[in-house]
Amino acid sequence: MKELFEKGITFEEFVKESEEDIAKRIKERYEKTVLDEELIEKIKFKDEINILAFAESWCPDSQVNVPIVAKIASYNKNFKLRILKREGNEEHMKPYYIDGKAKIPTFVFVNKDFKEIGHWIERPEIVKELAKSGEEEWKRDYLKGKYDKNIIEEIINILSR
Repeated sequence: MKELFEKGITFEEFVKESEEDIAKRIKERYEKTVLDEELIEKIKFKDEINILAFAESWCPDSQVNVPIVAKIASYNKNFKLRILKREGNEEHMKPYYIDGKAKIPTFVFVNKDFKEIGHWIERPEIVKELAKSGEEEWKRDYLKGKYDKNIIEEIINILSR
Protein backbone atom coordinates (compact mmCIF):
# COMPACT_ATOMS: atom_id res chain seq x y z
CA MET A 1 0.00 0.00 0.00
CA LYS A 2 2.83 2.40 0.83
CA GLU A 3 4.44 1.87 -2.60
CA LEU A 4 1.14 2.53 -4.33
CA PHE A 5 0.54 5.64 -2.27
CA GLU A 6 3.97 7.02 -3.10
CA LYS A 7 3.32 6.49 -6.84
CA GLY A 8 0.18 8.61 -6.64
CA ILE A 9 -0.14 12.22 -7.70
CA THR A 10 -1.44 15.15 -5.66
CA PHE A 11 -4.87 16.69 -6.13
CA GLU A 12 -3.24 19.72 -7.79
CA GLU A 13 -1.50 17.44 -10.30
CA PHE A 14 -4.77 15.57 -10.90
CA VAL A 15 -6.47 18.87 -11.77
CA LYS A 16 -3.54 20.00 -13.92
CA GLU A 17 -3.60 16.73 -15.91
CA SER A 18 -7.34 17.05 -16.59
CA GLU A 19 -8.86 18.51 -19.74
CA GLU A 20 -9.60 22.22 -19.32
CA ASP A 21 -13.40 22.00 -18.94
CA ILE A 22 -13.09 19.05 -16.54
CA ALA A 23 -10.39 20.83 -14.51
CA LYS A 24 -12.72 23.83 -14.20
CA ARG A 25 -15.57 21.60 -12.94
CA ILE A 26 -13.28 19.86 -10.43
CA LYS A 27 -11.92 23.20 -9.12
CA GLU A 28 -15.46 24.60 -8.78
CA ARG A 29 -16.56 21.58 -6.72
CA TYR A 30 -13.47 21.94 -4.51
CA GLU A 31 -14.14 25.66 -3.92
CA LYS A 32 -17.85 25.07 -3.27
CA THR A 33 -17.18 22.40 -0.64
CA VAL A 34 -17.28 23.77 2.91
CA LEU A 35 -17.28 21.84 6.15
CA ASP A 36 -19.29 23.11 9.08
CA GLU A 37 -17.63 23.52 12.50
CA GLU A 38 -19.01 20.26 13.89
CA LEU A 39 -17.46 18.25 11.04
CA ILE A 40 -14.17 20.14 11.27
CA GLU A 41 -14.01 19.26 14.98
CA LYS A 42 -14.48 15.56 14.16
CA ILE A 43 -11.32 15.53 12.01
CA LYS A 44 -9.03 17.63 14.22
CA PHE A 45 -7.28 14.59 15.65
CA LYS A 46 -3.50 14.35 15.29
CA ASP A 47 -3.22 10.91 13.70
CA GLU A 48 -1.70 10.75 10.24
CA ILE A 49 -4.12 9.45 7.62
CA ASN A 50 -3.10 8.62 4.09
CA ILE A 51 -5.84 8.57 1.49
CA LEU A 52 -5.24 6.66 -1.71
CA ALA A 53 -7.75 7.37 -4.45
CA PHE A 54 -8.15 5.39 -7.63
CA ALA A 55 -9.79 7.84 -10.01
CA GLU A 56 -9.96 9.17 -13.56
CA SER A 57 -10.76 12.80 -14.27
CA TRP A 58 -13.13 11.88 -17.14
CA CYS A 59 -15.40 10.01 -14.68
CA PRO A 60 -18.36 12.06 -13.36
CA ASP A 61 -18.21 10.29 -9.97
CA SER A 62 -14.53 11.22 -9.69
CA GLN A 63 -15.31 14.82 -10.66
CA VAL A 64 -17.79 14.97 -7.78
CA ASN A 65 -15.95 13.04 -5.06
CA VAL A 66 -12.22 13.63 -5.54
CA PRO A 67 -12.49 17.39 -4.95
CA ILE A 68 -14.72 16.81 -1.91
CA VAL A 69 -12.18 14.41 -0.36
CA ALA A 70 -9.36 16.81 -1.28
CA LYS A 71 -11.20 19.60 0.53
CA ILE A 72 -11.76 17.41 3.60
CA ALA A 73 -8.04 16.57 3.58
CA SER A 74 -7.20 20.28 3.40
CA TYR A 75 -8.72 20.80 6.86
CA ASN A 76 -6.09 18.63 8.60
CA LYS A 77 -2.37 18.80 7.80
CA ASN A 78 -2.02 15.16 8.89
CA PHE A 79 -4.18 13.98 5.99
CA LYS A 80 -2.35 13.21 2.76
CA LEU A 81 -4.19 12.44 -0.47
CA ARG A 82 -2.61 10.71 -3.46
CA ILE A 83 -4.41 9.71 -6.64
CA LEU A 84 -3.73 6.84 -9.03
CA LYS A 85 -5.48 6.13 -12.29
CA ARG A 86 -7.72 3.09 -12.37
CA GLU A 87 -6.21 2.12 -15.69
CA GLY A 88 -3.16 0.00 -15.02
CA ASN A 89 -4.01 -0.42 -11.34
CA GLU A 90 -7.01 -2.76 -11.58
CA GLU A 91 -5.04 -5.56 -9.92
CA HIS A 92 -4.52 -3.39 -6.82
CA MET A 93 -8.22 -2.52 -6.77
CA LYS A 94 -9.44 -6.15 -6.70
CA PRO A 95 -10.19 -6.15 -2.95
CA TYR A 96 -12.63 -3.28 -3.62
CA TYR A 97 -14.37 -4.64 -6.73
CA ILE A 98 -18.14 -4.45 -6.80
CA ASP A 99 -19.92 -7.07 -8.90
CA GLY A 100 -16.55 -8.10 -10.31
CA LYS A 101 -15.65 -4.59 -11.50
CA ALA A 102 -13.34 -1.80 -10.41
CA LYS A 103 -15.48 1.23 -9.56
CA ILE A 104 -14.12 4.76 -9.41
CA PRO A 105 -13.43 6.65 -7.44
CA THR A 106 -12.29 4.18 -4.83
CA PHE A 107 -10.76 5.76 -1.72
CA VAL A 108 -8.66 3.65 0.64
CA PHE A 109 -7.94 5.23 4.02
CA VAL A 110 -4.83 3.98 5.80
CA ASN A 111 -2.99 4.98 8.97
CA LYS A 112 0.65 6.06 9.18
CA ASP A 113 1.71 2.38 9.02
CA PHE A 114 -0.40 1.95 5.87
CA LYS A 115 -2.90 -0.36 7.55
CA GLU A 116 -6.39 0.12 6.19
CA ILE A 117 -8.92 1.86 8.42
CA GLY A 118 -11.66 1.98 5.81
CA HIS A 119 -12.62 2.53 2.21
CA TRP A 120 -15.32 4.34 0.24
CA ILE A 121 -16.39 3.47 -3.27
CA GLU A 122 -18.00 5.47 -6.08
CA ARG A 123 -21.05 7.21 -4.56
CA PRO A 124 -22.78 7.92 -1.25
CA GLU A 125 -25.24 5.32 0.02
CA ILE A 126 -28.29 7.51 -0.59
CA VAL A 127 -27.38 7.86 -4.27
CA LYS A 128 -26.73 4.13 -4.63
CA GLU A 129 -30.20 3.48 -3.19
CA LEU A 130 -31.86 6.05 -5.46
CA ALA A 131 -30.14 4.55 -8.51
CA LYS A 132 -31.35 1.05 -7.56
CA SER A 133 -34.92 2.29 -7.02
CA GLY A 134 -35.25 3.60 -10.55
CA GLU A 135 -35.53 7.20 -9.33
CA GLU A 136 -34.77 9.40 -12.35
CA GLU A 137 -33.67 12.71 -10.86
CA TRP A 138 -30.81 11.39 -8.71
CA LYS A 139 -28.07 11.82 -11.32
CA ARG A 140 -28.73 15.49 -12.05
CA ASP A 141 -29.16 16.27 -8.33
CA TYR A 142 -25.99 14.33 -7.46
CA LEU A 143 -23.90 16.13 -10.08
CA LYS A 144 -25.27 19.49 -8.93
CA GLY A 145 -24.24 18.87 -5.30
CA LYS A 146 -27.49 17.93 -3.59
CA TYR A 147 -25.81 14.96 -1.84
CA ASP A 148 -22.43 16.57 -1.05
CA LYS A 149 -23.26 16.71 2.67
CA ASN A 150 -23.95 12.94 2.60
CA ILE A 151 -20.60 12.34 0.92
CA ILE A 152 -18.77 14.52 3.45
CA GLU A 153 -20.43 12.82 6.42
CA GLU A 154 -19.70 9.30 5.09
CA ILE A 155 -16.02 10.16 4.49
CA ILE A 156 -15.62 11.86 7.88
CA ASN A 157 -17.21 8.85 9.60
CA ILE A 158 -14.49 6.68 8.10
CA LEU A 159 -11.72 9.14 8.98
CA SER A 160 -12.85 9.47 12.59
CA ARG A 161 -13.07 5.73 13.36
